[in-house]
Amino acid sequence: MSYGIKTIHVHKKLKLDKRYGSENWYARLTLDTGKRIVKSMDTDNIDEATERAWKLLYETQARIKNNLPAQTRKFKHVAEFAIKRMREELHKGGGKQSYKDYISALRRWLMPYFETTDIAKIDLAALTAFDRWRTAQNKKPFSQSGINNHNAALNRVLDEAELHGWLVKSLRPTLLNKGTKTESRGSFTDEEYTKIYTSLRTWHKKTASTKAAATRELLRNYVLVLANTGVRHGTEALGLRWSNVVWEKNGSERYLVLNVDGKTRKRGAVARDTVEIYLDRQRKLNPSLNYDSFDALISAKSDAFVFVTRLGDLATIFSLNRAFNALLADLDLKTGSDGKTRTLGSFRHYYATRDLKRGVSTHVLSKQLGNSTAMLDQHYSKYSPLLNAELHSGRDMKKEPVTKPEIDTNHVSALAFEMLVAGTLDETGLLAVIGVGTGRFTASDDIRMMALTAKRDDLISQDTLMRILNG
Repeated sequence: MSYGIKTIHVHKKLKLDKRYGSENWYARLTLDTGKRIVKSMDTDNIDEATERAWKLLYETQARIKNNLPAQTRKFKHVAEFAIKRMREELHKGGGKQSYKDYISALRRWLMPYFETTDIAKIDLAALTAFDRWRTAQNKKPFSQSGINNHNAALNRVLDEAELHGWLVKSLRPTLLNKGTKTESRGSFTDEEYTKIYTSLRTWHKKTASTKAAATRELLRNYVLVLANTGVRHGTEALGLRWSNVVWEKNGSERYLVLNVDGKTRKRGAVARDTVEIYLDRQRKLNPSLNYDSFDALISAKSDAFVFVTRLGDLATIFSLNRAFNALLADLDLKTGSDGKTRTLGSFRHYYATRDLKRGVSTHVLSKQLGNSTAMLDQHYSKYSPLLNAELHSGRDMKKEPVTKPEIDTNHVSALAFEMLVAGTLDETGLLAVIGVGTGRFTASDDIRMMALTAKRDDLISQDTLMRILNG
């Protein structure tokens, strides 16, 4: 292989090259491993170049003798290699979704601080100084999960440095985590959840902005999908394409499954049956989709994204967060009774809490959510006594044996009103489903609210409203 227009042999493993387009000499040092170090001598004088080449040889030999890497690189240079490798893995479909978080951590925090630092010089003292800087920049201590993300990103860079011989294992620092303990995020009660999805039916009409209205309209479906599947807000939900939504058979029954790309691995999340209604309504919002039915769209395995507004825009985390925070402010639901702030991510917590309350094991739930059972136990163990209060109190031992399964009338009624809004159930069907006129029907506060909302939106007549209110 030609290295230029002229080569001078300085040593059996050291040569000086003159390259095309450059007046400077370049040293080419071959190591015992077969790897080569090529470095500019920054001079066109052969005597100076020779002297600097010998210095490079002696310094390299000394580094190897002291179990140091033969050469090193600046952090920014190595980090770019690591980012490139992660992006290539993601492009091939083999990388983890968490790689996107690692890349973000490198760009936002690690590269700005360590940019010109030799990768081999990042030790405990350097990491401690970085932690002080990071805390000052953030204006508060990072959470343990946040620091874990930074450490994982840094490990990717250190792995890359080892791979290229720019770092030896003995110099690799131990990464510490003194962040604040991660707390579970705020959740919603069943009543608050009902209040939210009921308000979302008409909330898009309360803004003069066409774009904001389109986002709010989509938000309704987005919230209902999150609360009834447990998928993560953001990467998992917004990365969902129609080709990822499938019908899976189990015996004679079929179930709607959302195949999401999770934090650590891909998984299939089984949706509650009502999700078909929400996704079908979402299908009708997208102006680029032209399918006669929900099943036709699923069969087509379209590569289009699921959460697209009626304006043809893919929903973003920022736009959804802004819209949802505004709704919570309007409903005075931003902060829960426990003092914790609620976000769209709280619906994942809400989903988990409801499942645990009805007796789903953490093992089964972990498969649905894509979390370890240890993590679920850590965040939800404190809820166990209350979630199973009926069992712990012994009240179930005093009751007569139940001969027929209990029906969640509130859930049935909510579904009936959802179908009314979607146009798949008329007033007569609504009254029959919720049990008006059977002698067993009682209009709960939730049903009254849904009936009043339906009347306000001209979905039911005055007569139907009074029949519901009077039972």
